[in-house]
Amino acid sequence: MNQWAINRKRVVLSIVLGVIVLIIGIPTYLFFNISPTCSDNKRNGDETGVDCGGSCKLICSNETLPLIMKGDPRVIKVATSTYEVVVQVENPNVSGQVFLAPYTINVYGAESAVPLKVIQAQTFIPKHSTFGIFQGPFNFGDAVPVRATFAWGEDSFVWEKNMNLVPELDIKDGALSNLDKTPRLEATLSSASLSKVSNIELVALVSDQNGNIIAASKTFIDVLNPGEVVPVVFSWPNPFVGQGVTFEIIPRILPDKSFI
Repeated sequence: MNQWAINRKRVVLSIVLGVIVLIIGIPTYLFFNISPTCSDNKRNGDETGVDCGGSCKLICSNETLPLIMKGDPRVIKVATSTYEVVVQVENPNVSGQVFLAPYTINVYGAESAVPLKVIQAQTFIPKHSTFGIFQGPFNFGDAVPVRATFAWGEDSFVWEKNMNLVPELDIKDGALSNLDKTPRLEATLSSASLSKVSNIELVALVSDQNGNIIAASKTFIDVLNPGEVVPVVFSWPNPFVGQGVTFEIIPRILPDKSFI
């Protein structure tokens, strides 16, 4: 057989093999590589649960780390009959956030088995951060609240991926003053971000020498422009009850003004 006939057979064989690959290979590839729809109430594609995991925006709840309570909820007396409740929480999930996370706080008196007050609300859980939940002030009249319990409504959590960079906020020059009359905490806030940062919540926690929170306050910054340094001020109407006072200011960037 001459070389021309051999080459022609090779070409024909290559065409036949190519057609077989197209007929069998492509349908097989498509069958085993179905793109996730993430919204059809079915587990498909690379989803690790129904409409969650893999390349979906939603994270399956069994793939998240539990939130960490930083101590018990604290009931803080602000003035006669007036109290606040503060909770400190850590979210260890590197890219997981919850847009609206429901929770319940029950506030009790010393001898009360029935709550003096039940607080039901929602909050934003930012990814990989520690944040404060602050409720109050509340007037309890003649009742004296002494403790509180906190519970998440985790069955309603919708965990989402957030792969965006979170602007790093810098809090400096913090100082307490006027402790024996009307305490005042002053600091400055800035950001290294090249764009403006909006809807910043700042929670100040004041603790005694044993690490117990003895005072708390909250404020908001609407907009922080690039290179801007903003003064931050917290104040209280009465002296703190406790020794060896220390403080911490916890920032949280909220999704929009509705959370303020």
